[in-house]
Amino acid sequence: MKKRIISLLAACVLTFSFAVGCAKNKTETTKQTTKSQSLLPESVKSTGKKLVENGTTEYSIIVPSSADDLTMTAAQELKNFIQQSSGAEMQIVKDDGAGFDPERKVVSIGDTSFLSGSGVKVTSDVGNSGYVMKRIGNAIVIGANNGNGSCGAVYDMLHYLIGFETYASDELYFESKSDIDLLDFDIKFIPTIDMRSILLKSLSADTTFARRMGMYQVPGLGIWVTFGHTVISNYLPTEKYGSHTDWYNGAKNQVCYSNEEMRLEMVEVIKSRIVSNPNGRFVMIGHEDNFAMCECTKCIAARELMGGYGGQELDFTNKVAKDVSAWLQDNYPEREIEFLFFAYQTSSEPPAKLNEKTGKYEPVWKDFDVRKDVSVFYCPIESDFSKPLTDPINSPQYNQLKGWYDIFASKGCEKNIKIWTYSLAANSYMAPQYEFGTYGDHYKTFESWGVSYVLDQSVYDTALPGLEELKVYGQAKLMRRGDLNYDDIAEDFISHYYGLAANSMSKYHNFFRSYYKYLEETQSFNGKITMVTDQPEFWPIDVIRYMMNLLEEAISDLEPLRATDPERYETLVSRIRKEQVSPIYLAFKNDMNALSSEQKKEWWNILSVYTKKFDIVATRESYVDMAALVERWRGEIFGRGE
Repeated sequence: MKKRIISLLAACVLTFSFAVGCAKNKTETTKQTTKSQSLLPESVKSTGKKLVENGTTEYSIIVPSSADDLTMTAAQELKNFIQQSSGAEMQIVKDDGAGFDPERKVVSIGDTSFLSGSGVKVTSDVGNSGYVMKRIGNAIVIGANNGNGSCGAVYDMLHYLIGFETYASDELYFESKSDIDLLDFDIKFIPTIDMRSILLKSLSADTTFARRMGMYQVPGLGIWVTFGHTVISNYLPTEKYGSHTDWYNGAKNQVCYSNEEMRLEMVEVIKSRIVSNPNGRFVMIGHEDNFAMCECTKCIAARELMGGYGGQELDFTNKVAKDVSAWLQDNYPEREIEFLFFAYQTSSEPPAKLNEKTGKYEPVWKDFDVRKDVSVFYCPIESDFSKPLTDPINSPQYNQLKGWYDIFASKGCEKNIKIWTYSLAANSYMAPQYEFGTYGDHYKTFESWGVSYVLDQSVYDTALPGLEELKVYGQAKLMRRGDLNYDDIAEDFISHYYGLAANSMSKYHNFFRSYYKYLEETQSFNGKITMVTDQPEFWPIDVIRYMMNLLEEAISDLEPLRATDPERYETLVSRIRKEQVSPIYLAFKNDMNALSSEQKKEWWNILSVYTKKFDIVATRESYVDMAALVERWRGEIFGRGE
């Protein structure tokens, strides 16, 4: 058995190995010849003119006279990174209403008179985060439907001009250039998924990083008036309304959707939430996170009539939306609010039946309707996320999504499909995730059903080992452009993020991709979020030692930096030590006695230092305290008196 494992380890590395070039560095950036040009929407040629020449520029940035915060952010990011790259300072000026002049040396961002006079049209199909960008004469014009699109355009522009790329919150790349060419931009960019969120701690904790990765993040609500499981916890808490026993089911853990008095009070609460969140545009009417339903006679009859719990929730949301929208029209006519309900667990199934002749799902309720301001938030929580949604193993979820799409499309609401998806093993944070290569397939499938918003639930209560930074980068890229190749993305990331250790870290990354395939074939290992991935049968001590050896090799690769750039050396070593948290945890949890006393002490010291340094505080969704575990293991390894 031991020989088999050792042979497997060698084969795993060879199966997916690829060569990665080494990187040079400077403060907060890496510099090298990179494949990142292949990640751009399209090639852009030089005009032969200069945006910056000999470290100076005649160009300024025009923004609307009443520019919103995101548009101003886009302008400031363009100004800052052009200056950091070249030394040239572009002034930001407010639109003076002078209109378009192709001879002016400007970059116009947002809804300016310069844009309106240029003939550049911003159409609805670019959505919330797409854009148009065109060079006309000396001028560059950026048009978008809001500031999110403007930010995306600016980051793409910077990528073309100076190779700008955000790899992680602590890793930016751009070239130092005293001359920057004026490029012949003529781009209309429509993202694969228009609106994108990843519920991950590193993104939630750093709004600048989230914005650079193109995210619409939930913390601070932002575009959300209310979010998540809301019907009791947000709107009708039992502490306040519990005396109304008929508003809830018997356990008071779900509402009674048939109760008119309850609905009217919820409408009033939602109105107050809209007033208190003036920038919000989405209202969530989300049932609580359990499998309960109201079992009163009216609710049972409604579910039978309307095709199940999903149909009943849609009907309830339609009624709430009708009442709130009428109030909005009278009081806040400028507000556009969209109402969402969960298709989740008990409500996953669409109220529909497949027509075998047409191949489409049709509503089962003759009075079925969807308001234009109502969307379904479909949650394929039972999927195996290591496989595409089109894989036969995920056919139940694929058919559910198709069903929701078909019946919404029958009412002209095919764009009203939102997805709440998952990229975590909820019971095992410390075992590296492995569905890296399937994200793009999922996003392209969602795109084919017209999905406008994807929220990915990852781990938001703790930082993670297990190539967390690559996970974020890969998902963000593929959400935005599902046609990109994951291997190219991974190669580009690893080469920049790990520098001289890139070759060893690519081996480490590829080991998991091969090893997990082996586990799938031999031990029924899968990519469901309920899978307990840190079990001892998956991680024999020889596998653990092999993982540690790969990571130690990566640290050895960095040795030349110790003398030439000690700061960069320490940064890169820390990134690799963070990855060692995973195999050390797995070894201590599953087979500590297989290690020598000295090995245990050495590994414990790494675990103690780097869980604290990177804020790795929980081992699973139910929050097993990492600090408590580290302390317990200290006593077992060193003795209570040490």
